[in-house]
Amino acid sequence: MSLVEQRRREHHGVSEAVRNRLREAVFGTQDGLISTLGALTGIAAGTQNAEAVVVAGFVIIAVESLSMAAGSYLSSKSQREYLERLLREEEAEIANDPEGERQEIWEMYKTRGYTDEETAIIAKRLMSDPKLLLEDMAHKELGILPGSLEEPLGNALVMGTTYVIGGLIPVLPYLFLPMWTAMPISIIGTLLALFLFGGLKGRVVKQVWWRSGLEMLFIAGVAALVGFLIGRAADLWITHHLPGTTPSLTF
Repeated sequence: MSLVEQRRREHHGVSEAVRNRLREAVFGTQDGLISTLGALTGIAAGTQNAEAVVVAGFVIIAVESLSMAAGSYLSSKSQREYLERLLREEEAEIANDPEGERQEIWEMYKTRGYTDEETAIIAKRLMSDPKLLLEDMAHKELGILPGSLEEPLGNALVMGTTYVIGGLIPVLPYLFLPMWTAMPISIIGTLLALFLFGGLKGRVVKQVWWRSGLEMLFIAGVAALVGFLIGRAADLWITHHLPGTTPSLTF
């Protein structure tokens, strides 16, 4: 293998690994930050008890991280199994109907503007190597890259781990600070973490880091605000319709 080919494969290997994990990391971190912050802020406002907030925070992180990891594993596994089925079907078509595959190659490359001579060379090369033919047909016909299918276990580990990391950020202030200080620091720290993580994501995908940070901060911040307002409205409705109850979310 030439040095150029080796570097190309290393580069694409890293790119595929990053792409396959980035979605889970963004989802896990963002959800850990926002869902934990929303729940803890409501509990803190309602109970004014730091111990209750911390216990609730760790319970939420433990339960939700396991739930998110399991969901990631099952969804990734289902997706992989579906794509593997398509690959098996394509492989069977190649074995059982080589002339039909040859005709598909001609139609595919002629449609893309290749000349008859160029298409004939490509078809001859592909038909001489079933593995190469499967890769080419899977990519161009099915949109699948056989060597880069997602790893369910890896996705689950990334999802669960990043949820725990994100969830700990809103909790930590309540471990070390008095309630009246911990709540605003928890909120500000979570928003800052969202901006920084969004900036890191921007660096990974080669975007302007601060724009990526602001995008994540805005979207996640709006989600957190809407969630809080819905909770506040529900709290007021319960208070209004159930005599003897008092609002839990008070500031």
